[in-house]
Amino acid sequence: MNLDGRSGVGAQLRRLGTWRLWLTPGMGVKRYVALAVVGALLLVLGAVGLALWSFGEERSAISEPIEQLLTSTDWYRLGAWVSLLLALLGVVVSVTAVASLNRSLLSNWLPHPGDAARLLNRRLQLARGPRVVALGGGSGLSNLLRGLRAHTSNLTAVVAVSDNGGSSGRLRAEFDMPAPGDLTDCLAALSDNESELASLLQYRFTRGRELRGHTFGNLLITTLTEMEGDFARALKVINRLLDLSGAVYPAAAQPVNLLVTKASGEEVEGEEQLRQLPGAVASVRTVPEAPHGLPEVTIALLEADLIVLGPGSLFSSTIPPLLVPSIQEALNRSRARLVYVANIMTEAGETDGFDAFDHVAALMRHGVRKPDTVLINSAPVDPARLENYRSEGAELVAGARERFQEAGIAVLERPLVGRGAFAQHDSDQLAAVLTELASATADARAGAVRRPEAALS
Repeated sequence: MNLDGRSGVGAQLRRLGTWRLWLTPGMGVKRYVALAVVGALLLVLGAVGLALWSFGEERSAISEPIEQLLTSTDWYRLGAWVSLLLALLGVVVSVTAVASLNRSLLSNWLPHPGDAARLLNRRLQLARGPRVVALGGGSGLSNLLRGLRAHTSNLTAVVAVSDNGGSSGRLRAEFDMPAPGDLTDCLAALSDNESELASLLQYRFTRGRELRGHTFGNLLITTLTEMEGDFARALKVINRLLDLSGAVYPAAAQPVNLLVTKASGEEVEGEEQLRQLPGAVASVRTVPEAPHGLPEVTIALLEADLIVLGPGSLFSSTIPPLLVPSIQEALNRSRARLVYVANIMTEAGETDGFDAFDHVAALMRHGVRKPDTVLINSAPVDPARLENYRSEGAELVAGARERFQEAGIAVLERPLVGRGAFAQHDSDQLAAVLTELASATADARAGAVRRPEAALS
């Protein structure tokens, strides 16, 4: 009995919460409720006027009883309360009517129309969030997006498409298209239905000679590329089709390969072959040297409040999008705060022996402007995980705070390591810090627009 009572009370509280959401600022509902109330008042006044007119000379049959009521002792005593009660009842009826109409209309599109207020409120809040552009690839970028989508829907992911191994490599070779693999992970990460969509997009076929090893997401992107005749247009179609909290674009609209020069001077071509040759990487370039980017990416970079590089493989995920001339030019021109999220661990065959400053120095050697902020993890990594990485030839990335200070680069240290078998960033904590930085930049920019005289003083 008590359980049922608690359940009933909980349902009532949830219902009241939904009503409260409908009436929050920015929902655009209160004005229509007020309009409905005004319309009802006009209807009543019109009906009374029509009744008085229809009675003609006999209208006193209506007006006299009303006059008697308005001059009675009971009306003087209770009239104000009765009027207030009727007004409140009118508002409740109007709000109920509008909400019921919304549910009726939305029932054709939403499985649970009662959630409409919550969903609309969330969309409006996210739409007011800061404009963030994240560049990179691999699990680092998708993990970052998963956290950021809870803070803003003004998200643009610019994804490296130079992978030449696995399913992506096979599709690249057969269809002469950029690698779709990292794009699939980012599309799933930005979806409001991530659990279902991720399971679908990342499903890997284990049967069929031609299908074995391919993921459904890679095949979907390939199919749309064939239908649209262009890889970039295919991604635009997918962005429209999926319920994304942002947009996902490839760094380049054409197939690119990586040409890597190791610290030893040896060269190797292909991301898959990059780590097979021991030793750190000195530089990387693309083949072709100046791949074409998308105009949507350029616009997003120029309008951004925050641009995020990393976390992720430095030379195979973070730097490749920056080698696209239009992206590098727009990033260096942008007034957005540029943040580099330092990796927690080095990567064997890529950043052996690198500290955090070495990562940033590599970015700058490849033409990127000096970051405004470098975000470094301050939380310890447990010995068990360190031992696992040590067996792979990886180690903790040192903070190198003195080197950053000498270079005039601001360092922000926060506990960012997440749980799990790998020393990866916690997506929620990382997103919270980045959103705070982005919001501060957006507020400062808005203040400069509102008070241009302050910039001149």
